[in-house]
Amino acid sequence: MKLILSFLIFFSSQALYAQYNVKSFGAKGDGLALDTRFIQSAIDKAYQGNGGVVTVPAGTYKIGTLILKDNVNLNLETGAILLGSPDYKDYTPVIQNLPSRSKDLYAKYFMIYAEGAKNIAVTGTGIIHGNGLKYYQTVNPQNLRPVIMRLVSCENVIIRDVQLQESANWTFHLLGCKDVNINGLVIENRAKGNRDGLDIDACERVTVSNSRFLTTDDAIVLKASNDLLCQDITITNCIMRTTGSAIKTGTESNGGFKNITVSNCVFKDVPNHAGIELITVDGGMMQNILLQNITMDNVNTPIFIRLGNRARPYQTGQYVSKIDDVKDISINNVFVTNARSPSSIMGLHNKRINNVSISNYTVRYTSSQLPGPYNKVAFAEFGYPMSTMFKNLPAYAFYCRNVSGVHLQNINIYSAETETRPALAFDRVNNLELFSVKAEVKQQATPMIYLRNTDHIMASFCGSLNPTSSLFKAEDGSVTNILLANNALYPQQQELIKIAAIADDNLFDDFKTDTKYIVNDGPQVEGMAAHNLSKPFNVKLLMANKGHVQLRLLTLNTGLKPQKLTIKYLGVTQTFLVDWNEWGWAPITLLKEFEKNQQVDFEISTEGEVSDLQINRAYLLYQDVAITD
Repeated sequence: MKLILSFLIFFSSQALYAQYNVKSFGAKGDGLALDTRFIQSAIDKAYQGNGGVVTVPAGTYKIGTLILKDNVNLNLETGAILLGSPDYKDYTPVIQNLPSRSKDLYAKYFMIYAEGAKNIAVTGTGIIHGNGLKYYQTVNPQNLRPVIMRLVSCENVIIRDVQLQESANWTFHLLGCKDVNINGLVIENRAKGNRDGLDIDACERVTVSNSRFLTTDDAIVLKASNDLLCQDITITNCIMRTTGSAIKTGTESNGGFKNITVSNCVFKDVPNHAGIELITVDGGMMQNILLQNITMDNVNTPIFIRLGNRARPYQTGQYVSKIDDVKDISINNVFVTNARSPSSIMGLHNKRINNVSISNYTVRYTSSQLPGPYNKVAFAEFGYPMSTMFKNLPAYAFYCRNVSGVHLQNINIYSAETETRPALAFDRVNNLELFSVKAEVKQQATPMIYLRNTDHIMASFCGSLNPTSSLFKAEDGSVTNILLANNALYPQQQELIKIAAIADDNLFDDFKTDTKYIVNDGPQVEGMAAHNLSKPFNVKLLMANKGHVQLRLLTLNTGLKPQKLTIKYLGVTQTFLVDWNEWGWAPITLLKEFEKNQQVDFEISTEGEVSDLQINRAYLLYQDVAITD
């Protein structure tokens, strides 16, 4: 209510503010002359007069960088076009004060910029055109391509009815803003290369409604490119067409995401990525995520939920010191046609995603893939996170691994005619509930659902939509506590077939590194030789290259309480919280840079004389922290 009232007061007071026509300040609007300083003069005058409406009448105004200021509404009348200059030298370089990975790496040129401003607005039915379809086609370095609009640490922001077209970079970036209302926004980008639509980054209390997106990169992206939560965000009544993902979190995810709702949206023509892509890979949490009343047509992957372990720092001198939780995600009333790739929910081997509920979901597939082995699906915990990172998954509609608490209800799945895989497969899933799950299975010998390494399963009122030899197939010995009741079976169809368990591959070494140390001698803990950190673990490692280095320690905690891992080297001490009881990586980006071929002594320990922390491996990997997402 406070947010709504602030907007109403701001807009109702606009009629009392002075009007500033940019042509009165010398702007020509002929598309040839550079009008930046004249429009900026109007903005400055309005600001000096304690606020006002800066009116841009019909015409084409070539500009570089405009700085919005307190209590100013930049209003673009019908027929008005702010056209980005094709020469980046016409833009004023801007380096924001707020710490963020995007501070200057992603962009330093902007058409419209504000930092720390309050009560600002961009309204009207005019167009802001980034000139990015004809110019700025060189993708890298990204920060030489202007962003149409970046607002940083601003409060009480209104964006209404404007069109943002053909950005040369990200289109509209909100960073660290609070109380933002976006309504009737239209974003259209056709050029390729990091041209997101709307990026909501480390913001609070943002509403997006009644808006349309046509983009070559992601349409709406929630980011957390510093240690601030991106939270209390609502997106509703929007239509998205994109060759990226429609709704996405990440990949920048240091601060995390909480209290996010997306509703009443249409995703159409998403051929390369996902309709819904929920990602956190840089230590940040994800909780209280609700998506409902969504239709998708012509989408590669309907749903992708990923907890990864990239652990990339957002600025020099900072590092990720824990892996936070991903939990409490609900997806409801979703209808998908012309899907091509499986949805997947992927946690970490040592850190499971918790409590994911999907209900009233119907999906129809138009293509199939060859199945990969159930025991060889890559961990890829450090890989760039995207829905297409896992190839040839062994199920065609849903593949879930490393999840605790999966609830599927009223699910209807239709396969491509050439499909040979089960509809659903679950690996390392605890507390699985299936209610009224129905799917097509084209091969008579193929089960509808495949289970391995899974515990506490309840399934009722489920059934295949055509005859198969079995409804469920489970690997004997690795699947426990199964309760099956009131499922629909065809004549001669078995409800459950048990087969011999397939041995799991050791997939911890699925990334390349030149420097590694493996503990070979020591007591076996969960199948691996271990060194207990009650005694410090000392290792000398060779820096094979110069640059930013991540030390990856394969660890587990055999105790009941989280413990901090401590590393010491060259007078530096860093810690990482280990709160898992299965083998998994603790990735620690080192605060020092090293020379090539430098030998470095590391002491790895924990607090106290008695430790529950075990270590099996110490690997070094070089991070390209300059890469942009």
